[in-house]
Amino acid sequence: MIRTLTLLLAAVLATGCARGPSMEAATPAEQAAENEREKSLLMDRARAAYARADYTRAEQYLNLARESGMDQREITPLLIDVCVKDQRYRAALQYSQEHLRRHPRAYRLRFVQATLLAAVGDIARAREELERVLSAKPQHADAHYSLAVLLRDELGNRLEADEHFRDYLRLAPSGVHAEEAGESLLEAVP
Repeated sequence: MIRTLTLLLAAVLATGCARGPSMEAATPAEQAAENEREKSLLMDRARAAYARADYTRAEQYLNLARESGMDQREITPLLIDVCVKDQRYRAALQYSQEHLRRHPRAYRLRFVQATLLAAVGDIARAREELERVLSAKPQHADAHYSLAVLLRDELGNRLEADEHFRDYLRLAPSGVHAEEAGESLLEAVP
C-alpha cells in the first residue's frame, strides 16, 4: 500500500501536476524553449519513422508537430510525402486541400494536388487544377506537360494535348520529358 502511494506520488510529481507554492511556473522564455524542444523531438521521431518506412507513424508525429505549432508550410509537404510513399493518395489529397483552403495561391502545391487527383481517377478536377496553375503560372513547364498527358491519355484530346506538349518544349526544350513530348506532337517541329 505504501509502495503504491509512493509510486503514485512520484508519477504526479514527475508530470508536474503537483506544483506547490514553492515551485515557480516556467517563464515565457522557458515555455517557448520547451515548445521548441518538443517540436524538434517530434520532427526527429518523424524522420526516424520515415527512415524505417513506417509512414503511418511518421504521419502521426508530423501531425503532433503541426499541433504543437510547427509552420504549416513546412509540415504540409512532409505530410503529403509520407502519404504518397504509403500510397495513401486520398489522405495526401486531404492535406493538400486543407492547406490550399488557407493558401489558395500555393501553386506548387496545387500542381501536386492535380497529380494526386489524376492518381485517384478524378480526371475532371485534375484538369481543372492544372488549368488553374497555368492560368496563374503560364511558364510552369511541368504543368503543361502533365495537362498534355492527361488530355492525350485520359481524355483522348490529342489536338489540345499537342498545344501543351509544344508549350512544354518551348519552356523546357531539354527537359526531362522533352523526348516524349516531341514524340507526342501531331506534326514534327521544324
